[in-house]
Amino acid sequence: MKRLTGKQLTILGVSLAVILLVGGGYLFYAKVFGNAAKIKLYETAVPGYEWKDIAADNNIVSDYLWSRTKKLMLSDGSILIPSSYMIEGRLVTQEAEVSEIYDLSDQALLLKCYVRSGDRLAAASLKNEVIKQFKTYTGLYLSTVGADIDYSVISDNVEWLDAFLEYYSLYGTADDYEEIKQLTDALFDDNGELIPESLTIAKYVDTMYVSTDDHGDGDGEDSSLEQIYGAFVGEESQEQVDRDDPETEVIGVKISDIDLKLIYNLEQNGLIAGGSYDKALATVKDSVCGGGIPYYAYAYQNTDSGINYIYSGTENAAISMTETIKTMKNLAEMNELDAASYNELRNLIMNTGFIYMYYYITTGNYSENIAYDAYVDAMQIAFLKGDADLYGTICNRIGMRVATKSTSSALYMVFREEDGRYVFYASDNLGVRLAVG
Repeated sequence: MKRLTGKQLTILGVSLAVILLVGGGYLFYAKVFGNAAKIKLYETAVPGYEWKDIAADNNIVSDYLWSRTKKLMLSDGSILIPSSYMIEGRLVTQEAEVSEIYDLSDQALLLKCYVRSGDRLAAASLKNEVIKQFKTYTGLYLSTVGADIDYSVISDNVEWLDAFLEYYSLYGTADDYEEIKQLTDALFDDNGELIPESLTIAKYVDTMYVSTDDHGDGDGEDSSLEQIYGAFVGEESQEQVDRDDPETEVIGVKISDIDLKLIYNLEQNGLIAGGSYDKALATVKDSVCGGGIPYYAYAYQNTDSGINYIYSGTENAAISMTETIKTMKNLAEMNELDAASYNELRNLIMNTGFIYMYYYITTGNYSENIAYDAYVDAMQIAFLKGDADLYGTICNRIGMRVATKSTSSALYMVFREEDGRYVFYASDNLGVRLAVG
């Protein structure tokens, strides 16, 4: 038998090493990625250059905003993004302050930003860190890390699951699929409905003016404003309610938590029961107040006699504009937003330039305080409706809160002024980044 030369042995060794490497790599890929279930998501439009130009004309430059947000709020190798960053003040003693609170909803926005910018490594690192820091034994995730009280909130978990699905559709592994299944099972019951949670709502109306006119739902039934009040006063009469304790706890589901696109995606991919989307859509659309009030209820409860809608949250006789606009965004994503609701919101913004915190049912007036949290959702609604004028008006209002000082560490970022200091919230900046594209 002919002995192999040194050169031939080297070639053989290298060949075997390559075979083992390729084979091992294939087995790793097959185990980690090959066994991962395929998920197809509902395709929604993303803003193109014409929309970015509208934003840029109003001081919102998406790429610069994204770059500066990462630099300012993800410094020192941080993986999680803090809820806010306050830059140094005019006085020497007013140093910069980074929040020690990390919100799950902010991590969801950050994950979407990474996925849409194609940063797979950062997205995977963030996903793993959130699982490590936020996940509980129940399958749900904590709403915050770093707060005095640890608790789970359905809305934050819904937002994280939505972001996780987006991540999984591009980069997901078999282990990620199991994480998604666990969270889905923790969030939804066997009928595909969100599990109810304890909600704090107003139970006392200081002065209860009600209308006995038909509520305008067209079914011939008496749907007066008195019924709306009954929904949050409950079965107790006004005299029975303790004036010193104006809030109560109820078990229900917030209407704004019913993320229709998410529910559609979960149903289409076999993760929740069939028919879940149609049922959820009906629940949301039926929650509109009516009676000349085209905004949406705060929450609902399943009762023996059917669905009971709760129209006010923690503010007496008032519709939360932040909550109702989030509901409107959920409907607009599926092209299901009622024209009357959209026109009411459009007229408010186009005529005043502002989104207010509350709409008062009894008077038809708005509060004076501004609902800053609602602007990004309104911006997305305008885009989804193809309304460049409304989009531009909202961008103009947000653009007034963009840092423009060239020497600022937060140049191009969106701020809020609080007690004479400038605070940059992760939700504002990441949300605008996603809304502009």
